[in-house]
Parts: sequence; structure tokens; C-alpha cells
Amino acid sequence: MSESMAMDGIPRDEPAFHALIGARLTEKAGGRARYELTVGPDHLNRRGVAHGGVAASLLDMALGTAVVSAIAPEEWCGTMQISVQFREPIFPGLVTVEGRMARRGRTAAFAEGEVRDAEGKILATAQGTWTIWPSRPATRPRG
Repeated sequence: MSESMAMDGIPRDEPAFHALIGARLTEKAGGRARYELTVGPDHLNRRGVAHGGVAASLLDMALGTAVVSAIAPEEWCGTMQISVQFREPIFPGLVTVEGRMARRGRTAAFAEGEVRDAEGKILATAQGTWTIWPSRPATRPRG
């Protein structure tokens, strides 16, 4: 495995995009994943709440990571579809995002999850479908 692991088994070389928005992986195992984010000024829209893209990105991360945690090491997956429901505004402060793989078939996995505030209130939810390949697909040449 190419990922560097800490004692708690959580990979420390998360994708750069996760670091860009400040998401911290706190759980990844057995079809479950959890991230934390301290929502700050860089995440806000003009109304002073987190931009919807922040919530959507966090949910894509958590649901996708949940799927990755449950597939075989040689398998590969990618988001095929994700549907996000915004239930409440996300104000500055700590949020947690949980993802769970709900079901897995031969070529697709289904996942669900939510964003919660520090009090546990659900702020956004998502359901999605991940395509599963038996191995990493060939990459296209850049150009």
C-alpha cells in the first residue's frame, strides 16, 4: 500500500483538494468515513454561510472514502452520481461529515451521509452511486 499510515490507521496523504478546503479525515474503515472541517471565512458565500459547493465537496469526500474503505485494494472507484440536499445553512464553526456505504454490487456501490454541526444537527444530506472497476482504469494522455 502506497499510503503512509499513522498509528490509528488513517492515511496521512489525503488528496491535495481535501487539504485545500481544510477537511481532516478522522475515520476510515469498514464502509464508513468521517471528516471534520472548521468552516471559516474562506468557505463563506456573500450571505455569510458556507457555499453549497463546500457541503457538496465534503459529502462527496466522505461518501467516496466510505466506499474506498470497503472495496478490495486492487479495485478502483469513482463518483457516478451524487445528490445533495441542503437542509440548513452552515455557519462558521466545526462541522462533521459522515459517509456510509449502504450497499455494494459487482460494478456499483451506493452510499449515504450527512453534514452535522457541533450540536449534531443535520445541515445537509447526500446519497450517491460509485462505479467500481476491477482495477485502476488506464489514464488518458494529457494534451
